[in-house]
This record gives sequence, structure tokens and C-alpha cells, in this order.
Amino acid sequence: MRATKPNTDLEELSSYTKALLRQEIEVLHLCVEREAALESLDRIAVYIDMPLMSWTPDVAQPYFNAEVDEFNRRQGWPDEIVDLWRDHSAGSKIPFYTRCRFTHLPFVTSLLAPVGRARGRRRTREERVAGDISRGLGLQSLLTVPVHLPQGQVAMLTWAGAKSPASAEALLQEICVELLAVAHFTMRVLNRSERNRSFAAEMRFRLTPREWECLRLTAQGFRDADVARLANIAATTVRYHIENVVEKIGASNRTHAVAIAAQLGLLGPIGI
Repeated sequence: MRATKPNTDLEELSSYTKALLRQEIEVLHLCVEREAALESLDRIAVYIDMPLMSWTPDVAQPYFNAEVDEFNRRQGWPDEIVDLWRDHSAGSKIPFYTRCRFTHLPFVTSLLAPVGRARGRRRTREERVAGDISRGLGLQSLLTVPVHLPQGQVAMLTWAGAKSPASAEALLQEICVELLAVAHFTMRVLNRSERNRSFAAEMRFRLTPREWECLRLTAQGFRDADVARLANIAATTVRYHIENVVEKIGASNRTHAVAIAAQLGLLGPIGI
């Protein structure tokens, strides 16, 4: 059963919406069933007056995902835009997907920008088509919550509606904290690929300070001799520490070890 939009004036809407959202956060916090989570999302979409939603478990993947496809069609997105996302990897070419990788806070995207160049760059075909279809539906803005998960995975939950970008920004200022909680609790249910690692697995990735230092410097492109000089140790000691890291992480070589460590967030920002 879909929720009914609260009939309140603008001044009362914020506090009332917050109360409703907090109820749904409690529901999602305790939720274990996918259908119950989807019903809660439907109610939230009504409460914030952003009726269409989209979800992806990982913005880095350009491949077809049957669960995501079913979710988007269930939301009422037209076949043209769902097929665009599915067949042309639009998610890897549209800027707000990219933005999810570089920010951890919710943000608003305007759908009112004119077709053509945007901030000095040429829009992709997928971006133009998606924008045209969205505007044809009367949509003016997107409200997106990136969800940074373990092992480098970045999920995303987006609401779309006829609110102006300015109104969507004002809404976001009011319920930013609530939307973060909603998105994280939702992904715990929807993202079936997320699994909690056992204590034994966590212990395997506990590097010593020297191992971490040698691995991080290696990830920055330094050779063993450079790492040895920077860490003030012998080159043979560097190789010893890197070999330990390779074994601990279960990698096949140092390049593989760096890739796994980066995915696990063991290296911090590189090259910044």
C-alpha cells in the first residue's frame, strides 16, 4: 500500500517529513527482507515528493544487472531510459555517476541544463538522451546519495522529481542526515554482494607499520631502491616486507597486492 503525501503547508512540511523519515529509518534499520525495504523506499519517495528512484550496487560496473533493471522498471521509468542504462552503459558516461566516486555526501543534479556543451565539455549521446527523456517526464532534479561500501564498492541511491534544483537543494539541507541513514540501511538489504568478513579474514589484512609503509610507497610508483632510501632501510628489507604483504593478502605478486590493498582502503589517497 503506497503512502499518502502529507497535506501540510511548506513551513510544517520539513518537521513532519523528518518525523516520517525517522520512522522509515527505524523500519530499514530492522529490515531484512528486500520487499519490505522497497516498500519503505516507496513511502519515502512520496514523503519527499521525489517519486522516481534508481539504484545501483556499484557505479563502477558498466554491465547489465537484472536486479537493478527490475527495480528501475518497477519504479516506472520508461523502457527507453531503462534500455539506455542497460544497453549503452550510460551509468559509466553520465557525470552524476562519476561524482559518486569522488564524494561521500548527498548532492543534487539539475536536469534543466540546456542540451549541448556543459562546463566546457561536450555531452555524451547517452547524457543527452537521458536528459531529454527525463525532462519529457517533467523531471527537473535528481537527489543522489553515494554509499561507499567495503572493498572499494560505491553504491548509489537516487530520487528524481519535478522539484526545481533550488527546491531540491533546500530539501537536501533539511534531511541530509536522514537520507544518508536511509541509503546505508537500504544498501545493507538490497546489496546482496556485501558480506561481513570474519575476524580471521580481518586479521589476515593487519599489516605492520613497516609493511604498510613499503606497500604504500610501492603503490606510488617507487622502486625498491627508492623505497629503501625513503624508509631508511635496506632494499632487501623492502623486498622482505613486500613479500610478507603479498602472502598476507593472498595476492599472486606485488602488483596484485597493491590492487587488493587499494580496494580494501589500506593505502589511503595515492597521488594527491
